[in-house]
Amino acid sequence: MKKEQKSSKKKLDKLTALVKASKYTVFYTGAGVSTSAGVGDYRGPSGAWTVRKIKELQRQGERRTAEEEEELRKLLLEQKLEEKKAKKSVSMMDALPTPTHMAQATLIRLGLAHFVVTTNLDGIYRKTGLLAHTQLCCLHGDVYVERCTACGYDFERNYHVRQENLHVHDHKVGICERCDSKPPANYKGSPGKAEMKKSQWGGIMVGTNEKNCGTKDTHINFGEYLDSMDWDEADTHCRKADLCIIAGTSMSLRHITHFPFLAKKVVLINLQPTPDDKTAHLRIWAKCDPVFEGLMERLNIPIDPIPVWKPRDGVPIKKIPSWVDSHYIQKAMALEKFYNNLEKEYLTTDIQQLEIKNNKDDPKALPSKIIVGNTHEITEKGDNSHKWTIYVSLPDDANLEPYVDFVEFKLHHTFSPPTAQVKKAPFSITRTGWGTFTVQVSVHWKPEFKSSPLILEHTLNFSSPDTSNIINVPSK
Repeated sequence: MKKEQKSSKKKLDKLTALVKASKYTVFYTGAGVSTSAGVGDYRGPSGAWTVRKIKELQRQGERRTAEEEEELRKLLLEQKLEEKKAKKSVSMMDALPTPTHMAQATLIRLGLAHFVVTTNLDGIYRKTGLLAHTQLCCLHGDVYVERCTACGYDFERNYHVRQENLHVHDHKVGICERCDSKPPANYKGSPGKAEMKKSQWGGIMVGTNEKNCGTKDTHINFGEYLDSMDWDEADTHCRKADLCIIAGTSMSLRHITHFPFLAKKVVLINLQPTPDDKTAHLRIWAKCDPVFEGLMERLNIPIDPIPVWKPRDGVPIKKIPSWVDSHYIQKAMALEKFYNNLEKEYLTTDIQQLEIKNNKDDPKALPSKIIVGNTHEITEKGDNSHKWTIYVSLPDDANLEPYVDFVEFKLHHTFSPPTAQVKKAPFSITRTGWGTFTVQVSVHWKPEFKSSPLILEHTLNFSSPDTSNIINVPSK
């Protein structure tokens, strides 16, 4: 046991050194990073593959070979042992980020890692605060994402977007709110006699790579091609990487497992064997959470707390489409309630208030947390335009002016001017427009603090009167 512990420590030390040396680090993750959140994995003892394999072997009956009989015995034993552990299980929609998710998000926020490619569609990475396409690629889709097949915009919803009653290879959702793309006249929702070619049904159904036929869900089912947008993102970032850290995947889906090995060096973290164990530069046989907690401890970096997630294109509960199953509406209500309570908890905690007070008393110390958000209201023009204000502030409405030299807001290029600087409180700007987009916000501290600007991104949200996020300010 001591020998194994010593070996594990050496491997963690080596992993830490690789992360420190890398200039561009990518995480490639599978279901194993979500199991501690209560989401079932794919090849674990109770995973989808294992359950299906057991059924296949049991159906063979007396035709099973000796090897197959032994395989069935082992699978059933592993499944029984896991049941005895009384492992928690939660709905995918209720799952929250694990230490592994948050450690990766923390490293990306600090610039010590750069991108996540995941095969999980559980939406948990969105709840860490990572930005899709900028910091995150979901190869097999995301339960919260509705994507336009024409303009390519991803609507980040607060509900499960997949329509449960559709054919398994039909991904239709509806009409795009931004470009008005809609399903074609010959949409039927069934394959008919047509043959699927490269996941396209010629308008009979909405496949994973159809063009200009409204919005679709992003789920990838067995036998379907990946969306080229996600494929290209994974390829680009993995090729760019000095280091790719594989975590929590059996590497069984061989059409995509080449991606991590496009990087210069590869670390593979998984409890069970994979086909690539001998190919990786460093192989760590362990669950994901202890490895990432050990990595962060060696880097002397605390893991960020779970942030308040407000879906960019979420809608009020009463406006969730009627085709959404009541079960998922209940999940959306629970999600909203949880994050409202979490936001209140963060804003009212005694520790945070004490930190703010100490920062007021000590002009040399920057505030520990900052808020970036936007308000909005629909104008009376009748053209669905919105009057919005993006702002930067401190919790409890504390005065930000003693710390800030100026705040710069970089808007969409269609605004004139596209950049605005604000040099005194309130640090905000107000504009009018019809669409949401991501604003880059640069908080420049006063010279006496000798600190680099805090660079943030905030995506405008028109689904509620006031949308904000609490950001941790890095210490010097």
